[in-house]
Amino acid sequence: MDKKYFPFQKNEINGHYVSGSSANYLASSPEEDDQVLDVNWVLAVLKRRALVMVAVTATLAAMTGSLILLNAKKTISEYEGRFTVLVEPVTSDDQLLKLFVQAQNNSLGLLELSKIKSSAQDNYSVDYQSLTRLLKSPEVLAPLFNRLRTKYPKLDYNQLYNQLNIQRISFVQDGKEAGTKLLEISYRDRDSIRIKDVLEETLKYYIEYMRQERLAVNNQGMEFINKQIPELQEKVDKLQNELQILRTKYNFNQPEVGSRLLSDQINNLANLLVEVESQVAQNRRLYETYNQRSTMGDNRWIVEISPKSYESLMGKVNDIESQVALSSTQFYEDSLPIKSLRKKQQSLRDLMQREAKSVLFQMKAQIQQLESRQRVLTNNQKSLKDKLIQMPQAQRRYDEIQLELDIAKENLKLFLGKQKTLQLDSGQINNSWKVIAKPELVRDDNGAPNVVKPKPTKRHLAIAIVISSLLGIAIGFLVEVLNTVFHTPEEIRSATKCPLLGVIPIAKAIKIKSRRREIVPAKFTSVSSTTNSGSLRRIIVSNDKDFPLVEAFHYLYTNIQLLSADQPISSLTITSTVKGEGKSTVAVYLAKTASAVGKRVLLVDANMRSPQIHTYFNLSNIRGLSNTLTSDLSLNEAIQQVPDDDNLFVLTAGSIPPDPIKLLSSRKMHYLMEQFLTLFDLVIYDTPPLIGLADGHLLASQTNGTVLIVKIETTNRGMVSKALDQLNIADFKVFGVVANGVKGR
Repeated sequence: MDKKYFPFQKNEINGHYVSGSSANYLASSPEEDDQVLDVNWVLAVLKRRALVMVAVTATLAAMTGSLILLNAKKTISEYEGRFTVLVEPVTSDDQLLKLFVQAQNNSLGLLELSKIKSSAQDNYSVDYQSLTRLLKSPEVLAPLFNRLRTKYPKLDYNQLYNQLNIQRISFVQDGKEAGTKLLEISYRDRDSIRIKDVLEETLKYYIEYMRQERLAVNNQGMEFINKQIPELQEKVDKLQNELQILRTKYNFNQPEVGSRLLSDQINNLANLLVEVESQVAQNRRLYETYNQRSTMGDNRWIVEISPKSYESLMGKVNDIESQVALSSTQFYEDSLPIKSLRKKQQSLRDLMQREAKSVLFQMKAQIQQLESRQRVLTNNQKSLKDKLIQMPQAQRRYDEIQLELDIAKENLKLFLGKQKTLQLDSGQINNSWKVIAKPELVRDDNGAPNVVKPKPTKRHLAIAIVISSLLGIAIGFLVEVLNTVFHTPEEIRSATKCPLLGVIPIAKAIKIKSRRREIVPAKFTSVSSTTNSGSLRRIIVSNDKDFPLVEAFHYLYTNIQLLSADQPISSLTITSTVKGEGKSTVAVYLAKTASAVGKRVLLVDANMRSPQIHTYFNLSNIRGLSNTLTSDLSLNEAIQQVPDDDNLFVLTAGSIPPDPIKLLSSRKMHYLMEQFLTLFDLVIYDTPPLIGLADGHLLASQTNGTVLIVKIETTNRGMVSKALDQLNIADFKVFGVVANGVKGR
């Protein structure tokens, strides 16, 4: 090979230019980028889909606005009438009367009665929520509808139900809504005359209905109470009789007091019994003593019983005995004086004997009386003890009867009070509802019937515009989500999680000529830098409008070199996911950039399926890589030098072979790639797309790394993820991605 074209001495890069955006892509952390990406992504979507959002918003706003205006034209005016009724008395006098009646029967305290006036506004005897629903229930409303149908045959039940409104009038007190005892009933209709007729008939019907309802409830209550009162009275009488029997039987009014009385009576009887038993024993002992002495003929003891009664008799006996004793000394026993004295003495003794028997008889009778009393006391004591034993059971029964009696009395009082209350209500049934405001149409300030059905206003249109705007924005974001291409470099970096090596803008010259399907040649020159770094070179382009494009490739090249600071990158693969993403253009401009800074660069067109590199430089493609691999063609004959650039060499694809995979995987291809590294500072391979073809994978395995080209608004996200997964599975080094075709860079 001619050393004129392939010198073995390499040139080093002495200086680098790194753009601010590219540096940030390499250095910023994912967390910081995600925080900025959300806001930036939303703003970018709003900018990209502004046209869609505006179009959808305008269409929806026009459609909804038209419907609103059309509906406004079709809306027929409706009028409203209403009347107001007082459901229950305003004051608490009615409740006071009821509570006074209740106080007479249930002993309601005066303190409770005094609180009625202060809380009169909180005392409602009607459930207004249930009442309003009841009055509009089908069972109640159907008879009213039948009445109205006789006068208005075309009247519909649903119309009456929907247009008739019943609500409780409320007010605000202490920041809270409070209800009144007033009901407002209104009705809407197109016919103002029918409104008044309907309201008047409704008022009559509701007043009669409520009167009948209250009368029915009152009659049912009275019937039930009148039936219950005799039963309760009979039960009270029965319990009172049982209680009276217990009191009579056990001789007490209260069980506790009766127990104590029985104990006291038993104690008293015991004392009396002891005393009687003592008297019986004493009298029996005297009786036996006196009876024994009397049997022995000694009756002198009667003097001990009654000295006053028998003292004279005993004196006479003593005198006779003295006379007998004296006469016996003077006379014989059979003498008349002695016989006479003996006869008197015997007569007195007989008298004493009779008196003694009489006294003994009396003593025996007294003993019998005492014994009889003793038996009576014993029996009484036993009876009282039996009662005392039965007292707990009697007390329990007494408590049960007393409890039942109290409950029965309370129930009787309650029913009597309810009876009087219902009797009081019976006199007020005819005045249950009081009309506060008669049925009248709602009129405006001029006295004309007021139109109450509102027509669509500006507010409706504003709401429609706001909703349309929100739907437009939502559809814009939906289109963005459904469109799976990349829109910004930030999206590419976030989705691939790879370094963003460069951002290639759309050059105006390239854009214009690409529309004409012309290949734009790369016009680069290099001049010595005037900065302090003498070896630093800058890229200058002949067209000033395309200067950002050239600068972008300069930053791309610099970022690639910075990826490996220890060992310079000598070979890389330029590829993409599918065809048409601009990888060949990026490869050409990257090669020109490297040559402009003094690198000897070889650009290899490894896309033997659809070669493009030769067209960028107007070079011949008769001999190229495929010819070198299939023949003995030397590198000097195959490699071509780019005109006007001493450092840039191109190896075109050559003739299209039938099996490119076989050639790229051959040993000769590996040998050539090693030869390229010895002859050039940087070798750039332009490969076919990765998806569906294995060419790029074969070359990527033999180079320092791969650069993936992703075109904005063209490349599918799924394709990029699939391509990166294939490279990562094969453990190929991916330097990063390049965003191509960015607008406004």
